[in-house]
Amino acid sequence: MGVGGKFTKPEQLAAGSKLENFKSGLPIVDSWAHNHAHMAKKRGTAVVYVSYTADHATPAGFYTLSSHSIERASVGGGWLKRNAPEQVPAVLLGMLGVDARFQGQGLGSALLADAIARSLGIADSLGAKALVVDPASEEARGFYERSGFAPIPGSSRMYLPLKL
Repeated sequence: MGVGGKFTKPEQLAAGSKLENFKSGLPIVDSWAHNHAHMAKKRGTAVVYVSYTADHATPAGFYTLSSHSIERASVGGGWLKRNAPEQVPAVLLGMLGVDARFQGQGLGSALLADAIARSLGIADSLGAKALVVDPASEEARGFYERSGFAPIPGSSRMYLPLKL
């Protein structure tokens, strides 16, 4: 990953580690990082992947992945609904944030690429039809659209097919 050698490849947040000084500028992301990241894996709600500055001193960005399902009846149509069980298996990209000090340096795209690669591995090992995200802002929605995500018909959510 590296993004110009400035950042580490994402790794799971170590037990006991916290993201208390992380500030992306998005209140929902920052609040989650400060209050929930350190317990997510222990509680079984998400796995947090963190990219640090090259010296490994500062968390520069993070994302989370969780198992997830979408009720087929809640999807307004299209590929995601077609030939799917009542509960469509998916991977949830629950949070993705880059600290404000490091925004605009390609780290968000690199984190998303890593999340997609891991999700493809999950889909191959366990079965999942899509990577799902709830964009935290209109700017985030545009970021996901440029990365190939499509709206889930009938909702504000977006998805990326996980086909191998």
